[in-house]
Amino acid sequence: MFFVQNMMYHHSITMYDSSFNLVSTISDKVTPSQFGFKKIKSSLNGSPVESAATKDGKYVWVSNYFMSGEGFGNPGCDTCFGKNYDSSFVYKINTYTHTIENIVKVGSVPKYLAITPDQEKLLVSNWSSGDVSIIDLNTEKEIKRISTGPAPRGIACDSASTFAYIAVMGSSKIIKVNLLTYETETLVSGVMNPRHLCIDRNYLYASLNGEQAICRINLADKRMNKLNVGKAPRSMVLSPIYHKLFVDCYNDGKIAVIDLADFKLETTIKTNSYPIGICLNNNNKQIWVTCYTGNIEVFATEDSKEKKIESSAIATVKIKKKADSVVVQPKKNIAPVTTIASIEKPVEPKEQAKGYIVLGSFKVKENAVGLKKTLLQKGITIELVNTNKGFTYCAYRVKENKEESEKEITRLQVLTGIKGWYSSLQL
Repeated sequence: MFFVQNMMYHHSITMYDSSFNLVSTISDKVTPSQFGFKKIKSSLNGSPVESAATKDGKYVWVSNYFMSGEGFGNPGCDTCFGKNYDSSFVYKINTYTHTIENIVKVGSVPKYLAITPDQEKLLVSNWSSGDVSIIDLNTEKEIKRISTGPAPRGIACDSASTFAYIAVMGSSKIIKVNLLTYETETLVSGVMNPRHLCIDRNYLYASLNGEQAICRINLADKRMNKLNVGKAPRSMVLSPIYHKLFVDCYNDGKIAVIDLADFKLETTIKTNSYPIGICLNNNNKQIWVTCYTGNIEVFATEDSKEKKIESSAIATVKIKKKADSVVVQPKKNIAPVTTIASIEKPVEPKEQAKGYIVLGSFKVKENAVGLKKTLLQKGITIELVNTNKGFTYCAYRVKENKEESEKEITRLQVLTGIKGWYSSLQL
């Protein structure tokens, strides 16, 4: 599944499958009081920017450039820096139901999001307020706000989930954050407008939007090499299979393909105007690119004997060698889209689950509905299961057996105050 954020131009997140079909359009409208923000009773519109998926593919977190509605009259912007601008929210979206399950308040103009490899923390770069929000994914609460300087954007985390690296575009530096102590240090400085970060073992790669280049930093000794790739390099994606880096060159209308073994420009792929978002599908054989003119382009990659990347355009599901590209357009004259993220399509819960953790059993179904609503506000997805004895269970679906579910029972008890029990009851 592929997620595209359409910002304030369409106020939506659109979902596509790997055959380029539009699966769902999710509105960015929320009512914060339904998620525990009691003072904000009116509905607000967001403006989705970027997304990050959990490892299991069940959830996608989305940032919103700003919120619009009652009480939100001082939004930040790309040239706004300071602590006096409106806060915003990030959304938690259920990829099964295509609904917003929770919202978390962060800083002003949140842009990039990254989930630590251990799935414990969500990091959000707040562009205008000049800081990074650290969200505990167990409680889904912001636990720390780290000052970075103006216009932080790209984030990359090491495989041990110990350190995070932040590209600070407004300060021309990349900082290193200890995720255990939250201490910060400058990793490198003097890089012009670092925007996007990718990490591969001992190397950190950064797109330098102000230098027409990318850089490679050795994390062991901080040695840095630069490589010219094109005008305004922005988003990047790293292919561990091909050991390549694909870089959007916004002002050139192309993707630069970097061979990481030699750190050299291997080739370029022509795109429509202003490519800005990029991702690979899970087998790394498709490159999905969003262009600010409102197009989604999908390219195929082929692995030759020399292990070079060759691009060929995809139309519907077939590959046409003569075409330059195909534009996937769910509707005519679609407004500009920004970034794109992909997740592996989740297995349907019915096939995956082996049981439930029951958090409530009710003779009156309305009482079960009430508990479900309360738990949903805490970000816990509950199903109502009717038993053959006339009771309705508020049940949390799990794929583990009874013995392996004990840790999950304890986690849910901490979050809800309810001591649940395991049941093998199936739908």
